[in-house]
Amino acid sequence: MKKYVWGASILFGFLCLVSYAVISQDNIQGKWKAKNRDGKIHLQMRIIQKREFGDWQFSSSFQKSDFEGFEWGKMASFRLIREAGSIVFEGELSDESGSGSFVFFPNSEYGIFLEEKGFDDVEEKDMMMLCLIDVNRKYIDDLFALGYSDISFSNLISFAIHDVSIDFIKGIHSLGYKDITPSNLISFSIHDVTVDFMQELNSLGYVGLDPSRLISFAIHDVTAEYIEEMNALGYKNIDPSKLISFCIHDVEPEFVRGLRDLGYRDISTSKLISFAIHDVSVDFVKDVHSVGYNNISPSDLISFRIHDVDKKFIERMNEKWDKKLTPSKIISLKIHEY
Repeated sequence: MKKYVWGASILFGFLCLVSYAVISQDNIQGKWKAKNRDGKIHLQMRIIQKREFGDWQFSSSFQKSDFEGFEWGKMASFRLIREAGSIVFEGELSDESGSGSFVFFPNSEYGIFLEEKGFDDVEEKDMMMLCLIDVNRKYIDDLFALGYSDISFSNLISFAIHDVSIDFIKGIHSLGYKDITPSNLISFSIHDVTVDFMQELNSLGYVGLDPSRLISFAIHDVTAEYIEEMNALGYKNIDPSKLISFCIHDVEPEFVRGLRDLGYRDISTSKLISFAIHDVSVDFVKDVHSVGYNNISPSDLISFRIHDVDKKFIERMNEKWDKKLTPSKIISLKIHEY
């Protein structure tokens, strides 16, 4: 009897070990390649024999500790085990690279958990993605506790891919954005709209900006440092839309300082943007000043640029008419192709 029990235990253990090798036609299978990049494992995966998935590919970097049994320079037989399931890799590994095949085994209990949370019709490929990006039960529970119980499955995936962590969400909520949408949270993370970034803006008076404005600030590099420099030049409390336009059109503090040195100290924000759009540069203004037009207005400078009035044309027209022409007359002559 004792011998029989021992034999049964061995059989049970053997079945557990080979259970991953029992592959049905429904199991996702594919090919993998790995490279050693700065101590991390850069993994590329491609599904095969699943026409309904199309050309599915995945690539990401992992720590060696993410896997069980991974060793460079050996025959590859390692696993990625997560709550959503396990991926078994077989193949070969050199000291710097490797390749082979993989099989995904979903965790049925995790699948039931997703259904209970309202995520219906989650396919095996979706389960594998959740495994690869390590979306666990606690993360989903915490999202629900923060008010995201109706989050879509695609947003859940995007949250994990773009590192929308629970702490990140809590930080954003603490600044008054408790009703922020999942798509805005994803954009915040993609474009580095961090808690620190928002707090810096708050300290400069830009409190409660719309999420889309904050995203535009980050995209166009409207930083606290930039705002402080513009404040120091006398451009305080600039409208957020004007700040974005400043950065889009490269209205830099150095440019503003150059204009101030030439006597243009009170140019409106709109005129500064027009200067930048029409390339009314500091050098261009210096050229116009050098031919006697030291007090020319910002509007005339813009018109000069629009109509391609340069230093040589001004000199030629003044010489032709033997007098100093008004800016409007010079522009008119240019329009009429003199």
